[in-house]
Amino acid sequence: MKKKFSMIVKESLEHVWHPCSRMADYSELNLLPIKSGDKSWLIAEDGKKYFDSISSWWVNLFGHNNPFIKKRIIAQLNKIEHVMLSGMTHEPVVDLSRKLKILTNLDHCFYSSDGSSAVEIALKISFHYWKNKGFNKKTKFAMLSDSYHGETIGALSVTDVDIFSNNYKGLLLKNFLLPNPSPKEYSNEKALKAYALESFEKARAILEKNHNSIAGLIIEPIVQCASGMNCYHPVYLKKMRQLCKKLNIHLIADEIAVGFGRTGKMFACEHASINPDILCLSKGLSGGYLPLAATLVCKKIYNEFLDAKIDKTFLHSHSFTGNPLACSAALATLDFFEDKQVMEALDKKITKFDSFISKLNEFEINNYKNIGMIWRFDLPERFSAKQFEQFSRDEKILLRPIGQTIYFMPPLSTTIKDIKFLVKAIRKVFIKLGVECVK
Repeated sequence: MKKKFSMIVKESLEHVWHPCSRMADYSELNLLPIKSGDKSWLIAEDGKKYFDSISSWWVNLFGHNNPFIKKRIIAQLNKIEHVMLSGMTHEPVVDLSRKLKILTNLDHCFYSSDGSSAVEIALKISFHYWKNKGFNKKTKFAMLSDSYHGETIGALSVTDVDIFSNNYKGLLLKNFLLPNPSPKEYSNEKALKAYALESFEKARAILEKNHNSIAGLIIEPIVQCASGMNCYHPVYLKKMRQLCKKLNIHLIADEIAVGFGRTGKMFACEHASINPDILCLSKGLSGGYLPLAATLVCKKIYNEFLDAKIDKTFLHSHSFTGNPLACSAALATLDFFEDKQVMEALDKKITKFDSFISKLNEFEINNYKNIGMIWRFDLPERFSAKQFEQFSRDEKILLRPIGQTIYFMPPLSTTIKDIKFLVKAIRKVFIKLGVECVK
């Protein structure tokens, strides 16, 4: 068993370029080969179990090896694995599109395989829509500071996280940067709202001045994940919806990370009771089982591409668009939400979990916050987040800090037993690291 463990690690280092990683830092000590999964746990090649506290990069909703979802994928696999969606269709993609239309109040779904692609499609649709309408100056986009929307060129052009974008500045399109409505620190709901309103007024001035050249505003609703799980007040989203409509700017909601129950609502836009013009979904869309993304648009936008002229047609395509296996996984995921009444029970679960996780405030941490199934806090600067990650792994917890921010985003199916294990393990990590108990 140990021999196989070491062999997989060694060959991975020789042949695999791992994502979002400094490859020079990897060694046989910090690359973990996973053999299987069970609910909220990952099982390594040596048999050790690790709690997946970040849902394998925010994708897994209902646990690894979920029999409900697996059964549906296998049933589809016994029919057909893939067929192109150009000139053809199939039942899984039709059923999924109909369900998403009901859930989102949007009209048509364009499918791809990952979040960045969903964003690229959204940007192209918005740009092309205004071109079809004769507004040829609407060629730029607005974005929030500290926002993240993906790694491809268009998506990176509306991302404001330097570690991802700095090396590629020469490739990126120039867009408008709006003030961040997410304060790093705030004392209460009133302060959070005041900060959002102040940020909105600054953003409004920029949008009103430049709206003739802005096709769309892309925004992560309520939580900016990749910059540290920072939250803003729903009033910002509500006011921005109204302003974008007034100024003829598409509101593009990137719910790739925050959709499907992560913030306590099925979609984060529900916190502000608004509908975007364009919605990007991925990650939890398939329950984390197969690569799938969707870009949904309102009827007004879709209708603009029905012109008989070829240059007014949206010709974007991916080979695996609307893959039947991935669509079947997504359908099973949505059915699981409904059959198990997941959203109806989520508030109670979140409250219970927070009653345990919030006890970590007894230690010297900063900016502890919780929204939905997301918890975050900041380590004081004198402590190493990298060492925190390693100590956590020693305690059988898999997590991935963002700078000094430590966060948990476990599967929605996580149990109270799992959470008790998590809190007990993190307490041990604090003690190893020298983080003092202050209460």
